[in-house]
Amino acid sequence: MSDNERPRSNSGERGSDRGGRGDDNDELATRTLKIQSKRYYVDVKQNNRGRFIKLVEGLPNGSKNRISFPMAIVSEVRDKLASFAEYYDKLDPDSQRDPPEDGRLKSDDIRAAQRKIYFDLKENKRGVFLRISSTASYGASRQTIALPAQGISEIKDCLSDFYDEFGLDEEPVDLPEFREMRIERKRFYFDCGSNDRGAFLRISEVTSRYRSSITIPKQGLEKFSNIINDIMNQMDGK
Repeated sequence: MSDNERPRSNSGERGSDRGGRGDDNDELATRTLKIQSKRYYVDVKQNNRGRFIKLVEGLPNGSKNRISFPMAIVSEVRDKLASFAEYYDKLDPDSQRDPPEDGRLKSDDIRAAQRKIYFDLKENKRGVFLRISSTASYGASRQTIALPAQGISEIKDCLSDFYDEFGLDEEPVDLPEFREMRIERKRFYFDCGSNDRGAFLRISEVTSRYRSSITIPKQGLEKFSNIINDIMNQMDGK
């Protein structure tokens, strides 16, 4: 085992979000990578929604950028990184390229439930880098990190190792597609997920000023639906 990798902890490690702020996530494993002048931390974490990967970019000035994605899509992220690494390896470092105005050389994305992850390989005067950003349909802030192109394969290999250890033992769950609707000035999002306690439905209410959510376990959905139907019938005078 390398010096910069910490194994799974039976009791979990809480509040280690590289920033000193406590949370309810158990840390299962972590690895630190030095890529050019930056340090990158790849963490496997777990909470009541399941396992996920958190990727932290440590900048030379001490600030940090973060992005996370559920374990269920880690294999897709890994495959995207492999594709970008292969593309970069084929670039001629001595050629005089004339990239588009925004510097973008190659782009791709992944759509997973309410989350969309964008991959943009770009070039500027400092070199070629991969920008990875994630947005949520319910209006959460965008998460973005920048990865030097020379380090894409290192991150990809790290994700592959962690997925083999922590992802393959999770049973795949066939869940309904993400749904949304708008009522007056509000939006409602219906997002199914699963964890070690089973499947669930999360309903989020979003306005321009706030967002709130409730989570209903699968075993309670029928009763929940019956109550809604009874209330609708009473409001309709039936």
